[in-house]
Amino acid sequence: MPKSKHREKRPSARLDWDDIRIFAAVAAAGSVNKAAVELKVQPSSVSRRIGDLEKRMEAKLLLRTRTGVSLTAAGEDLLDRAQSMQRIADDIERAVRARDKRDEGGVTIAAPDGVGALWLAPRIPDFLDRYPQIQLALNCIQDGAAPDLVRRPDISISVDKSLADIGDDASELATMHYVFAASPAYLKAHGTPNSLASAAVDHRALKHTGQVMQRDNRTSRAYAAAALASFSLESNSSSAVVAALRAGAGIATVPTYLLTLAPELVVIGGEQSVPIKLWLIVHKQSRHAARVARAADWLRSVFDGKTNPWFRAEYVPPDEFET
Repeated sequence: MPKSKHREKRPSARLDWDDIRIFAAVAAAGSVNKAAVELKVQPSSVSRRIGDLEKRMEAKLLLRTRTGVSLTAAGEDLLDRAQSMQRIADDIERAVRARDKRDEGGVTIAAPDGVGALWLAPRIPDFLDRYPQIQLALNCIQDGAAPDLVRRPDISISVDKSLADIGDDASELATMHYVFAASPAYLKAHGTPNSLASAAVDHRALKHTGQVMQRDNRTSRAYAAAALASFSLESNSSSAVVAALRAGAGIATVPTYLLTLAPELVVIGGEQSVPIKLWLIVHKQSRHAARVARAADWLRSVFDGKTNPWFRAEYVPPDEFET
């Protein structure tokens, strides 16, 4: 049987520029741990990306030692090419940034349902008045919805810092503190509970499924939220829970900023539930655009703890809010 004139080609995996950039950072630092600090990611993430790159290249690039790493011959060749690629990428970025200095165009912001609908949406007119040529797209993420990894937003507000990718600009934005509250109509009809246990056993409880407990906030006081484990209404929509709460459906755990929007609500007890941190993630693909920078600055201002004490890292009781 005659041999084929064409040798069968193996499918090639597309190289990821981020993997090459991470490799170059490790080579420059001489250590996976040092490179991870510079890149603001976990060392395990750096090691995994280097491993993926070596598999794609079908070559050993780094030799790991007790004191750090050294380059193989293949690694030295890749580093030389990576540095050339970085110079080209820098030139492209400078050229694009020079054309993207105008305060116009679209900006997509993703935020948790409650934060987006209850806190951000009422403040959008001020932003649009200042930047009339910028079009905002506000994507309110409900509990359980998977992030869109293909069409990433320009800016994300998230309770999960790990959603930030290498190259993104991630910073702590605010802290949401929680209290137990009910409407005057509900308390008039059903009475005021004299304890959290009473609220759980003797009253109707409303629950938002998106309220989570972050690992670094697991104090003994944080578990007070578990007292409302038995609930009469559960929803993945903060807006729905708030609407039911204000209408007198029951008692709910709410962020203290809500009391500035619904001042008629009555706080039950002085105990706070688990605080939840919000992170501002400006994605690498668009963080240098002027319109995105304007939107990010605006978001920092509307969550500023100096003017909005309910977003401070330390808990401020609602009766101490300045109105």
